[in-house]
Amino acid sequence: MFFCGTCQKILNFAALLCTIGLFAQTSKLPNVKELVSVENENTGETVEVVNIPVDGVNRYFLHVGNMGIGDKVIQVNLDPVYRLYIPLGNNLADAVAAMEELKTLYKEPKGTMREVQGSFKPFFPTEETETVRVYRHQPLLANQLQFVIERDGYERVAYLSKSEFGSLLRGLKLNGKLHKE
Repeated sequence: MFFCGTCQKILNFAALLCTIGLFAQTSKLPNVKELVSVENENTGETVEVVNIPVDGVNRYFLHVGNMGIGDKVIQVNLDPVYRLYIPLGNNLADAVAAMEELKTLYKEPKGTMREVQGSFKPFFPTEETETVRVYRHQPLLANQLQFVIERDGYERVAYLSKSEFGSLLRGLKLNGKLHKE
């Protein structure tokens, strides 16, 4: 089941309203600074690189979007709350280097897999991470990275195209030139 961009945004907003009280009661909401954002015109999914300062330390993350749930063939996007964040480091130079390293996977043979750490939590990343398998995925003429987490016999999957990734990396590098740390 896929939702149009407007429906997805309404669901995201409704989920936020339902859970904001829980976050406010249990913890202080993090200050998320969006550095670069790219929206997929076909799916309405947004991927981004964000900075979340914690105790005076900048923490950079690649947000690969919401993850579908299913198996290797069929993925259903139902969950607007849980998001996958890949830690990139504590400064812009480390973030760019981590992105450059991930970018090399686009040139590997189809099916090549690497493991990275990621935080799959509601809305915001935490210090708690888990192993994420990242595959070079190539359906038809596309060139994508496939981010996979296994949960309870199901796979949670998000995709990041090479063009979206390139836009994020270029924006991150530009941000580094404009805002020296």
